Amino acid sequence: MPRLTRQEITDTSTRILVAAGASESNARVVGDHLADANMTGHDSHGLIRLPQYVGDIKGGHRQPRAEPAVVSESGSLLRIDGRHSFGQVVARFSTDRAIERARVHGLSLATMSSLGHVGRIGSYVEQAAAQGMAAIMFTGLLGEASNIVPPYGGAARRFSTNPISIGFPYQEDGAVFLDMATSIGAEGKLRVYRARGHDLPDEWVIDAGGNPSRDPNDFYDGGAVLPLGGTQVGHKGYGLAFMAAVLGGLLGEYDKPDPPEGAFSSGSTIIVVDVSRLAPPEGMQERMNWLIGYAKDTPLMRGFEEILYPGEKEAVTRRVREREGVEIEAATWGQITGLLEEYGLE
Repeated sequence: MPRLTRQEITDTSTRILVAAGASESNARVVGDHLADANMTGHDSHGLIRLPQYVGDIKGGHRQPRAEPAVVSESGSLLRIDGRHSFGQVVARFSTDRAIERARVHGLSLATMSSLGHVGRIGSYVEQAAAQGMAAIMFTGLLGEASNIVPPYGGAARRFSTNPISIGFPYQEDGAVFLDMATSIGAEGKLRVYRARGHDLPDEWVIDAGGNPSRDPNDFYDGGAVLPLGGTQVGHKGYGLAFMAAVLGGLLGEYDKPDPPEGAFSSGSTIIVVDVSRLAPPEGMQERMNWLIGYAKDTPLMRGFEEILYPGEKEAVTRRVREREGVEIEAATWGQITGLLEEYGLE
């Protein structure tokens, strides 16, 4: 398996996307996002996604040169049309605009419509946190092309993984943040387990007959990913997925036409708060250190070595992988080299 640096992942992704028809600037944003996902340990949203995005371009589901635009602005509220560009391009643009509005009003909300797969949504609340802002983001995917999760008690696909992320400024190399799918696992993680030939850690999926399973192939053979909480307390994950569909999908995609056949409809909403309007940054840093220390000082359960604060694992993994690079599994690398050959790239 090859071991790639952050720059190599960014550059390889950018070159392939440009060859597939993307603008240099859009391709660079996506490539940088994929690299950062790998750097933070979220390989499910890293280089493994590149063939998917190229497929979106080939299928006419993505406008790889399109730029998002603000279609309405009312004080702290923004509506942004992604114009069917890459989700990462639209979400980064929207987060920048929401940060600008929060600096003026103390708080802002931006909805996004007509955008592709946004990738790791934790990166956008981190983007806000780096500017001293707290943020919460909902992404709701609507339509049959994105359905992979049943409602609690159901045996057929009706929802997407509908992720939610919440972030708060902390240290220079990482925020305190939560980034979670409302399903028991992100679909990209199933891709990684399948690519590596591994069973799932637990019964994350049901097969086509509605039977719980640990085989990732059962999902791709007509099954579904269970909501967070699985067969026992999956009503909690289902409830979160439903609300993310409302606040992200319905609110973001309001009054938009149905997507082309085979494409999914993705709506996102991000709320940004200027923390300095509520408390001095030095005081909040001190209180955050206290809270983290209080949590970490808890006696450990058997089998655990330490307690991490939300976002710490990503910060630690980023430092390690920036130093050592990222191993790319053979199945994914085979797809990447296939694209390089297809477009005549070295």
